[in-house]
Amino acid sequence: CACPKKTSQLRRKYQQLAASKLLVGISWKSIGINQRQGLLKSTILEDWTSILSQQDCYFINLQYGNVKEELAQFQQQMDLMIYQDEEIDSLQNLDDFAAQVSALDLVISIDNTTVHMAGALGKRVWTLLPCVPDWRWMLDREEALWYPTMRLFRQSRIGDWQDVFQKVRVTLPKYCSNFKIRI
Repeated sequence: CACPKKTSQLRRKYQQLAASKLLVGISWKSIGINQRQGLLKSTILEDWTSILSQQDCYFINLQYGNVKEELAQFQQQMDLMIYQDEEIDSLQNLDDFAAQVSALDLVISIDNTTVHMAGALGKRVWTLLPCVPDWRWMLDREEALWYPTMRLFRQSRIGDWQDVFQKVRVTLPKYCSNFKIRI
């Protein structure tokens, strides 16, 4: 469970920055021990362009590791911003990372630590999976056995993320509309 006080502070901060948009955290790559497996399930920020163009969403970086240069280059090339909270270092302080994830309305990420944190906290999380996923995600399912708030988006062809991002791009505006109705 995340610290309620820190979560509330971060949520207020992000809501002020977002001007009533949906708060969406993203993470796009794996930097785990197994480099080969990490590469298979990782994406590049350019793959996310159609999602990051959604006007009703405010995107917050949940990618662990030093990605400042990558974010700056992406913003310059695509003119799309992903907010980098300089106060949060997810590799150094898991409590702060848990509060950050808890402050959001939705998390969209490839299969990495971020989705497990979001799922464990009971946050809405969409997990983007390669065609041949890790065993824990099973096959031919849209829901995760371990996390009731998780939805799975799967590649239909090895190495092709285009269909996954297309599914997310189509689903996100519907989610935004339903979310606003619930508020």
